[in-house]
Amino acid sequence: MGERKRHRDDSVHPHSSENIDLSEEQNVGDGNDIISSLPGNVIHHILSFLSTKDAIRTSILSTKWEYLWTSICDIDLNDDLNDAFPRTGKKEERSFLDFVDRVFLFHDASDIKSLTINSSELVTSSRVNSWISASLRHNIEELNLSLRWKAQPVLPCHLFTCQSLVVLKLSMYWSLKVPSLTHFLNLKTLELSNVTFSDDNSTQHLFSSCPVLQELALVKCGWKNLKTITICIPTLKRLTIEDEAMWTRDFLSCVTKIYAANLIHLRCISSLVVDFRLYDLSSLVDASIGLYDNVSVEDVTPQVLGLLSGVVSVRKLSITSATLEYLTLVENPLDLLPTFYNMTHLELKLEFYRALPLGVLMVLLEKSPKLEFLDFEEGIDSDEDTSTLGRVPSCFASSLKTVRIAYFDGNGVDMWFIMFLLKNATVLERLMLHCCFPRDQQKLRSRLNKLPRGSKSCVIELLPLHS
Repeated sequence: MGERKRHRDDSVHPHSSENIDLSEEQNVGDGNDIISSLPGNVIHHILSFLSTKDAIRTSILSTKWEYLWTSICDIDLNDDLNDAFPRTGKKEERSFLDFVDRVFLFHDASDIKSLTINSSELVTSSRVNSWISASLRHNIEELNLSLRWKAQPVLPCHLFTCQSLVVLKLSMYWSLKVPSLTHFLNLKTLELSNVTFSDDNSTQHLFSSCPVLQELALVKCGWKNLKTITICIPTLKRLTIEDEAMWTRDFLSCVTKIYAANLIHLRCISSLVVDFRLYDLSSLVDASIGLYDNVSVEDVTPQVLGLLSGVVSVRKLSITSATLEYLTLVENPLDLLPTFYNMTHLELKLEFYRALPLGVLMVLLEKSPKLEFLDFEEGIDSDEDTSTLGRVPSCFASSLKTVRIAYFDGNGVDMWFIMFLLKNATVLERLMLHCCFPRDQQKLRSRLNKLPRGSKSCVIELLPLHS
């Protein structure tokens, strides 16, 4: 017992797990302990496949295993880990924050590749700063913190100059103050959630201090202190800007300029009354556009046209019905909407159960001459007069091969569109209908088979709703 206690006390100090002798005690219970006889580096590799909780639990297997977990390089800590450490028998209640402290206390001198801490308990700056400082000493590459603060935090300045960091994800309700010496030399992924930017200059400095950044995500961030923001990152490949629908225009109003010649993926889901100005996005492959309708159509119609013009090079476009609704007051949408010469895949979403403006959709289809796949992800719902929708989009006769419609019920506008599609889509090969009422499929199939078809090779598939 004394030897075991002495072993525990000595381990508080940094040590190398390679020094642990694995040649003792080959037997565990009645069976042969084969794993313990493996080389240390092999055991560490095995531990890397376990969750942090299970890796720590191996400490109860034997004295040889007691501190093997202290060299794990990927640490994922969340509120349900309190019971991972073996109990001492004493009546003591440790919080999750105490648990995190102990993980850093016992970890050996080896590097920590990734660290994730997700806590619902209120934390102080001093405590978090000690965790960050410890991870930096272990040459951290990926740091992911999702925390709630007791008071406005101040993160350590050396975090913002860490050269080992490759991925930084911060989710915390706080006002971000960027130190003047910020420079993330090797940072490739930056994700900020629930962060309020303090001012234009500080925010601008943050983005310009990431010379090799490839992924940037700004999720549910507060822009109320900003008037103009410029994201000019030549290396950027993926950009996400996603905001809350209920935020007011005063809280979010801001001009956003984006320069990203190598951008491949763009996701812009926003309720901002914002002038998105996109420059030289010729490398863009797919874009997801969703603008919430908590402002009047007249306010932002020019901005919507500008945003769509900025993503004109995409091959795949996902767009919400609310976004298309901003174009309903345009007198000549066919003249103003850009032509998507590269787009082969169009995905339509009924945002907040808003009706789909079929007139604008027909114009968008006409402006997509190479469209091959049309996907109604949440079905078709519209209250427009279908007799006034104008001419058949040219892609129906030249390129449209696959159409998918979810939540299909065979009534109203659903059936009108199917009739319109089958009659005019002369190169259509596949029509996938995910039905709301599977019991009526036989009757529906019989009805569909009687409809006139412009394409003799078209196959109609009736599928379960969630397949």
